[in-house]
Amino acid sequence: MSANSMELAPEPSVAAPSADVAGERSLPEDTQPPKGLWRWVTPFGLAYAVVLLAALVMRLWDLGAMAVHHDESLHATYGWYLYSGRGYQHNPMMHGPYQFFANAGMFSIFGDNTFSVRLAAAFSGTALVATPLLFTRHLGKLGALATAVLLAVSPTLLYFSRFTREDMHVAFWTVMLIGFMWLYLDTKKVRYLALGAGALALVFSVKESAYLLAVVLGSYLFLAAMFDILPWIAGRKSLRAFSPPGEFLIMMASLLLPFGAALLSLAQKPLGVTLANDDWTRAAIGIPIGPGLFLAFGLVVILLLVGIAVGLRWRPRAWLLCAAVFWTVWMLLFSSFFTNVVGLGSGLWQSLGYWAAQQDVARGGQPWYYYLVIGLNYEFLALLVGGFGAAYFTLKRDRFGMFLAFWSVMNFLAFAYASEKMPWLLVHITIPFIFLAGMLMGRLLSRLPWRKATSAAGLRGGLQGLRQVHWPAVGFTFFLALLVAAIGWLLLLGLSRDRVMVMVGVATALATALALTVASLWRLLGKGKRLALVGASIVIIMLAMTVPSAFRAAYANPDVPVEMLVYTQSAPDIPQLMSKIDQLAVETGKGKDLKILVDSTDGFSWPWAWYLRDYQSVTHLCFSSDPGCTSLSQAPDADVVLLSERSTNNVDQYMGAYGPPVRYKHRWWFPESYRGITPSGVLKALRSRESLCKVADYFVFREFGQSIGSVDSYAYFPKGFDLGKIGKDIAPPTMHC
Repeated sequence: MSANSMELAPEPSVAAPSADVAGERSLPEDTQPPKGLWRWVTPFGLAYAVVLLAALVMRLWDLGAMAVHHDESLHATYGWYLYSGRGYQHNPMMHGPYQFFANAGMFSIFGDNTFSVRLAAAFSGTALVATPLLFTRHLGKLGALATAVLLAVSPTLLYFSRFTREDMHVAFWTVMLIGFMWLYLDTKKVRYLALGAGALALVFSVKESAYLLAVVLGSYLFLAAMFDILPWIAGRKSLRAFSPPGEFLIMMASLLLPFGAALLSLAQKPLGVTLANDDWTRAAIGIPIGPGLFLAFGLVVILLLVGIAVGLRWRPRAWLLCAAVFWTVWMLLFSSFFTNVVGLGSGLWQSLGYWAAQQDVARGGQPWYYYLVIGLNYEFLALLVGGFGAAYFTLKRDRFGMFLAFWSVMNFLAFAYASEKMPWLLVHITIPFIFLAGMLMGRLLSRLPWRKATSAAGLRGGLQGLRQVHWPAVGFTFFLALLVAAIGWLLLLGLSRDRVMVMVGVATALATALALTVASLWRLLGKGKRLALVGASIVIIMLAMTVPSAFRAAYANPDVPVEMLVYTQSAPDIPQLMSKIDQLAVETGKGKDLKILVDSTDGFSWPWAWYLRDYQSVTHLCFSSDPGCTSLSQAPDADVVLLSERSTNNVDQYMGAYGPPVRYKHRWWFPESYRGITPSGVLKALRSRESLCKVADYFVFREFGQSIGSVDSYAYFPKGFDLGKIGKDIAPPTMHC
């Protein structure tokens, strides 16, 4: 590959108007640059607007159809409590306060329903698609547009933009923080420091993954400012003489020092004090108790004072502005606008303390390679193309590209090491790789691989523009895509047990003919554009494979765990039953006074707490044999009873007033057949037709030859009430090859 084969095409130069003796000569009226809003009406602006509109439509389409997930119901219900005047108190188990205020805001505008509860995430997911505009200086216009397209159609980002979790909010504010950081590095304007401080406060108000982000960004800035920091430590350089990376690091570190105090809880056993309680029977998880409370308070105060001293010694006015922005945003949210001052303490210490105490729990229990398995299934474009881009930009010594490579690798390692591994955390791994892939795609497109000319004079509209199209290059991309499809078909036929040799022959002949066509077109291509054309064509083909994967997860199977992104999910049976409960309420005339009994065994109160929020007579009791629970010992005083399967032993004698119970799936999950993979097992699988068949079957058809696991419940309705059919028909597990 030539050194300049992927360089950005130079911007066309415009000659400055000449000036006469009387002064500058003005441009003719028809060549005056557009003013006001019209200056944004450019091909780039229009194309970006189309991408943003498409991203918004994709995120809003049928947004309320999916059954509300267990976690979604928690976020929705507590947001509804806030909206309905019950207030909010920070609890790190459900992460930061930002999402609850965002959800309450959506309820106040659009009403409380399953559609509106996902709107905040959908808007953050759409806004994320706009963030490449912050990096146009480094990505280029084509790179920014390509990045926006990849953000819009990413299966992971699309799915979790339609899901009430914190991850899309933290993703958006993370990229905004990084955008303000680079704007400051480029311009040294104080306003970007202040905006960065605001974004930093919002990231820390959303989710505790902000601590990982602080470590990743802090590490990069530390390396970039090494020649500031080491002389400063040696006493040979003042803080005021730091370079922009060092200054941004000072801003972040001085504000975040007290938040790192809870890291001491990792050493609480050697210290002999409780800094992060891990026993819920003693006190709230993650808080310091006993002597640990005094140690925690003292450490926070000391680090807060150190941060203030460093900031004032650096640039007093700039730091005070940043501190005012940061602490105003953070304190308003964590104190629930000063209605819950206790939230300031829990935000400073318990946010990190809770998750430090949970580290040994390792929720999800996933292997270290989990993100490789799920990532290559959904984000193969981002990981593969972005991985190549990381190597390319590092070799080219591109400053911004090297930052993206650092961000990508560090994020992957951080989340792979963290004990909790969940599909929604793939959001944070995917984004930096998408920026790398988009930046690389921009470089490829800047070579105009489908044009005869690269000069500005050659880029004309109408028929003149069509004459500049290099049709052999267009044909090369088209037939290369067909060749990839034909090879895929041939491989599937080769793996099939029931392959028909005639079909194999047809596929072989088709693939051969397409290969010859591609080879013929290759000879017609200009040598200076071949690599750019091949690279751009491969990315476009991968994009064409990504879109169906995104649509399948977001619209076809959003609450059916044949998708690894779905993981564990409330079944579609629950909203179907909810419609029956509403029907019974109308038919009996009881309305919202209908009496409903919900068995809370195994956390089955969720998502019912959300669905039944408007009913006035809902009782949640635990009827299993677990500690603190009891058995059903009399006829329930309820119109509808929802019992966990574990609680239905010997209850028939009390259920005479009800019709036959209807079994429904409460929660179901993806069969994790990938667990236990070893390097030797991978090598063995590559030689096994059956193993390759399973991989191909899942990747292409979402079939894996195993049944979906579930935990079930029984619904009891009054005699004579027709429940009809409850549940979604799932085809039995099959293998296509």
